[in-house]
Amino acid sequence: MLVELGLGSNSLVIDVPEDVSNILPFKSELIRWKEELYFTTPYILKTEGVVGTSYVVPGKVYYWPPGKAFCIFYGFSEPYSEVFLLGDYVGPLSTLRRFETGGVEVFKHVITDDLKDVVEVLSRLGYSTATPLDNGVRVVVASKYVGGVRIAFSVIKEEYGMYLESDSFYEYSRDFEGIKSVYRFKSKVKSFSNLVRFDLTEDNHLCLTSVVKDIDSLEKTVNDLERVYQFIFKELTIT
Repeated sequence: MLVELGLGSNSLVIDVPEDVSNILPFKSELIRWKEELYFTTPYILKTEGVVGTSYVVPGKVYYWPPGKAFCIFYGFSEPYSEVFLLGDYVGPLSTLRRFETGGVEVFKHVITDDLKDVVEVLSRLGYSTATPLDNGVRVVVASKYVGGVRIAFSVIKEEYGMYLESDSFYEYSRDFEGIKSVYRFKSKVKSFSNLVRFDLTEDNHLCLTSVVKDIDSLEKTVNDLERVYQFIFKELTIT
């Protein structure tokens, strides 16, 4: 089931087992530690006979027994002690960097009516979707694995179309090597697609974006983004 964590004008959504509904709603404190967000819950996971792990996958939600906590990992950090796989975070991992320690309201997530057309298209393409708050505005977030690569993005719906922004790759540096790298990726992306751009986020990270004119154009744009994102990800992770 989809569970929303509300923090004022922003929120995030996780996909966890259905029996979590038995403890909703509740209040907790969201704590940021390294590249992890976690919060204490009234939930008790039965771990007898279940294999735990001390290695985690970014984008997954884990249960930490000592604190009865749900833990969302979004970077390179590993858990403090053994955890148990519980579910998934829905959306771009880079979004999680915005959240700081503070009070959080935890409740069942409901897809916003005026974004259901976007959600339907993305769900048909195999994406997990949700409609969290982003600075007071409901947006669509989506994520799935393609060829072993986690692809995620947000869609902001306007009267005149949609703006699509992917998970970010790395922070932009304006030195020689940074500029050289951006020119190279911009050129590559243009050769792959006339719909997707190598672009900047508002917090100066590099990502993929697209301007989508209407709902009928969304599927083609997402297909292009998947192809381009996989290329850049593999270029960045070649050793």
